Amino acid sequence: MTPDTLLTPLDGSTAAVILAAGRGVRMRSSVPKVLHRVGGVPMLLRALHAVRAAGIQQAVLVVPPESAELRALVPDGIELAEQARPMGTGDAVHAGVDRLNGQVRRVVVVGGDTPLIGPGTIRAVVEAVPEATVSVGVTEIEDPTGYGRVITEGDRVMRVVEEADASDEERRVRLVNGMLWAFDADWLRAALERLQPSRSGELYLTALMEAATNEGSLVEAVKLTDPWEVRGVNTRGELAAAEAALQDRIRNRLLDAGVTLVDPNTTFVDESVVVESDAVIHPQSYLRGGTTIAAGAVIGPGAEIIDSSIGSETRVWWSVVEGATVGARVTIGPYCRLRPGAVLDDDVALGSFGEVKNSRLGSGTQMHHFSYVGDAQVGRNVNIGAGAVTCNFDGVDKHQTIIGDGSFIGSDTMLVAPVELGDGALTGAGSVVTRSVPSGGRVAGVPARAIPGRAKREASDQAEQK
Repeated sequence: MTPDTLLTPLDGSTAAVILAAGRGVRMRSSVPKVLHRVGGVPMLLRALHAVRAAGIQQAVLVVPPESAELRALVPDGIELAEQARPMGTGDAVHAGVDRLNGQVRRVVVVGGDTPLIGPGTIRAVVEAVPEATVSVGVTEIEDPTGYGRVITEGDRVMRVVEEADASDEERRVRLVNGMLWAFDADWLRAALERLQPSRSGELYLTALMEAATNEGSLVEAVKLTDPWEVRGVNTRGELAAAEAALQDRIRNRLLDAGVTLVDPNTTFVDESVVVESDAVIHPQSYLRGGTTIAAGAVIGPGAEIIDSSIGSETRVWWSVVEGATVGARVTIGPYCRLRPGAVLDDDVALGSFGEVKNSRLGSGTQMHHFSYVGDAQVGRNVNIGAGAVTCNFDGVDKHQTIIGDGSFIGSDTMLVAPVELGDGALTGAGSVVTRSVPSGGRVAGVPARAIPGRAKREASDQAEQK
């Protein structure tokens, strides 16, 4: 689902019908089948993206009744058609075609449960029409169980037989069809009206292949080398297999781009993630959503990074980073958590069990042990001692803490927001700071009070010398 897969738009004579009305009972889920995710993206959105990227501008999505969750996910520009009853793929296509205007000359049918279909594959099937009345994406798989078998004579497609209706000999055929078709629109409209129910009572789209052959129309098979281009997902096992196939694609792309994957089999990356060359990804790392990893960064082992930006030569291990922006040469871990809104400038060190939320830590700041910073602005070269906490929530509202450059926050300091510490301020260990501290100020105690500062001692020393 990357922008570089976009193809030249087709004219308005080509439209797509995307099937998403199946009940998906074999998934055993309260979630509609096409909303289950592959590579971090619902399968339906992956199919819709492939259609759009193939250059098809008009699309109709066929949905079941009472599908609010599914409908809410549909992007603008996609028209909806409802299949009132689950009467099979032929009936679903009929519902979609009824919503197309009369200017359409080619109709592409795509399954909403084909998560790894590519725009180039869709385009290849489309471009086989009008030379053929019907074109279909086909592939060979080792175990064709559950798929319609494509029966050929020489190079000609004679018919497609659903497994339930296939003979023992036909079931041994390994050439199968997926849910990817292209039709001459006028022929399809007429053929759907003549479509007869199968023995199960359903209207099969595949029955149109034999109808076309019998009347002398050309049915062209577009053979695909990667079975996952047309394989659908109907079970949890197939969902896991689709995810594994996509992860293999992503890992190979990263390796070819100069990224080091120490153990590819235990590295999991969403397709939307960008990783620059010379980054190193260690085992049990999970890169999700809109994450970017800069050159020279070292991720893992045991890191999960979600919708975050990681700078060059930064190291993250045994930690979770979500919705954060991290600069260059930062160290995070082990066992840290960066929550949304966290910003770590260059050369920050965040150590064991540190947590940052909706806060900025200035360059060179050190926060090594068991500390929490929330809703805060922390300056440059600040030392945050072990156990220090910004008390940002009063039970009703969140409040901000500001810490100036070069400040020293003693161990177990509680900064009760709203509070501001000026540049070079210092808090003693165990202090509870409820009032602002001026630049160079020193406070300690519960509640914290001013203590003699360095400047005062220096003045006293100078007086004694005189």
